[in-house]
Amino acid sequence: MGVYRSDQAQLTFAAEAAQGADPEMIEGNPVSSSQATAALVGDHSAGSRTLSVDGVSNTFTVGDFIRIGAVQSSYASTTTEHEVRRIEAMASAGGTSTNTFTLDRPTAFFHDDNDVVHEVDGLNSDSNEGDVTRHGDNNKFITFIPGVYETFDTPDPEMSIEGRRFLSTTSKRNVSVFYPGQQTLSGGVSGIVLLNGWPLRFPIGQVASNPSDISGSASITINNASSAVARKGDIYMTVSSSHGLNDGDHIAIYSDDSLGTDKVEVRRVVDIISTNTLKLNYPLQFEHPHGADVREIASGAYYTHTINETVDLDTVTWHVHMKESTETASKNFDRRYVGGMIGSSTIAAEEGGMLTMSWDSVNFLNMVHNQQNQKTVGAASGDDYYGASITANMPRYGLMQSIDSDDVGQPSHNGAAVNDGTGYPTTSPYYFSQGTIKFFGQEFARIRSFSLSIANGEEPRYYMGRQGARARGPYEIREGAREYSMSASVVLPDADVAAGATAANASQDSALELFKQLLLEGDYGAGGGSIYRRGFTATLKFERGTNDSITIDIPPELDGTVGSPTEGTDNTNQLNKQGIFINSAPHSITGDNPFQVDLDMVFRSLRITIVDSIPVYP
Repeated sequence: MGVYRSDQAQLTFAAEAAQGADPEMIEGNPVSSSQATAALVGDHSAGSRTLSVDGVSNTFTVGDFIRIGAVQSSYASTTTEHEVRRIEAMASAGGTSTNTFTLDRPTAFFHDDNDVVHEVDGLNSDSNEGDVTRHGDNNKFITFIPGVYETFDTPDPEMSIEGRRFLSTTSKRNVSVFYPGQQTLSGGVSGIVLLNGWPLRFPIGQVASNPSDISGSASITINNASSAVARKGDIYMTVSSSHGLNDGDHIAIYSDDSLGTDKVEVRRVVDIISTNTLKLNYPLQFEHPHGADVREIASGAYYTHTINETVDLDTVTWHVHMKESTETASKNFDRRYVGGMIGSSTIAAEEGGMLTMSWDSVNFLNMVHNQQNQKTVGAASGDDYYGASITANMPRYGLMQSIDSDDVGQPSHNGAAVNDGTGYPTTSPYYFSQGTIKFFGQEFARIRSFSLSIANGEEPRYYMGRQGARARGPYEIREGAREYSMSASVVLPDADVAAGATAANASQDSALELFKQLLLEGDYGAGGGSIYRRGFTATLKFERGTNDSITIDIPPELDGTVGSPTEGTDNTNQLNKQGIFINSAPHSITGDNPFQVDLDMVFRSLRITIVDSIPVYP
């Protein structure tokens, strides 16, 4: 008999185009007889929680699974995104022929006016993982792993079952009845050994990926209609006709027609659908306007991925795939968690160890799973999904593909080969011994450990509105105030005055500089009659080799003490520009030799830069 083992569990993730919208293109198997169909009324953006439809043929039922978006008969001719969702509620709009479907979770893709909606009763048999002529492995996008991890906390719903006491002579001091209350979904992954920078951006903001060499043969533009754009979440992109691209080419997609580098991303062309329609290997992170530049990336290029802060954070989907020990496919246990916001996170390293990251707190909106029925639940009229296209009595049951071991990693699939599992460790970790840290623009060689914490103050919000059957989770999750802090254990530098320096100007080379910085509190003197505090900078850098590093700049300015608050009397120019401040640095007399100080610091901003050979970042 097989058992479920923790060492046969797997966590993968992907970014979402809208909160709660897990990205996956599956077509579903159309109901063979009396199939219900409809057409969308108006454009529907990624993140739509409801659909407006008309032209209904036959009858939809609450609980039906539907495919949104057309699918052509052959893989090569499909040019629109499509996905499967479940109808949780239906309503007519004012007695007209237009109907509104409430979905079990938001849509992941944009859908045009009049796009088709089909009732489905399962996954299409042509979508099996080994069949690459259609849409099996080729349309799985939740395939990234955060790094090397050993355990993680799954955000399964936490139920608030609340007892109520009726005034009743039969209660006898006990609870009279229990009612279910609100649900929370919170998880985390600790001790992730970083193999690359994939998980780093989500508690901070967006990543811009700039290739080192765009001298490839293609120099083209996005060529959608002038009123349209390449949208966030799109898989298909239209470019100018004379593109010169081939399957397998990597392209850099810019934010404008002047090669702007703040919102550039790299994708792999997996199929040339028609003369000028490309299928990309992963949904777009940014929206790109008509006429924005697209460049083919030269072979052998490396990439600079810059993570900058944003106000709104992108959310993530997690997919947890488990096999029991006999590896019988019908016993796979799959759970998918949507709308995850990385709330608190920690980046840390210590002597003799490796650079690690933890997603300490991640709140989610919802989940779906593959457990269709529970035997003791009946199928009588009035049950949640009675009469639906798929008989399922379990709340949150959803149609989804398994993410197996051969799917893991940077999406590399195309029409000729399935994923190859290259996301599993093929690179070395970043070691503490490869790292350097600079305070005040000067390198301290004797850092024993550091821990950098990010807190986003996120808050799940519960609003009035229809959700899925028995689903009482958050409607949305909003970011709060962002806070950074860092601690470090530092062995003080040598007390000798640096060569060429005098006792008067050698303060930054002095073993007592940290003590002086503690007392200064970031105040390095007045300018123009106003007193202001500047703080100082720190740079943490881990290098694995040539063009292979992670650098954390705090703040993004690099000039030792931060000359940011502008000298003068204009106080508005002195906001939002300070560096690091020391809260505590006790120079206690302990048994540590050489003398060691434990620093506790706060700061307001950072930037992370990763240089590596990995083109596509989620």
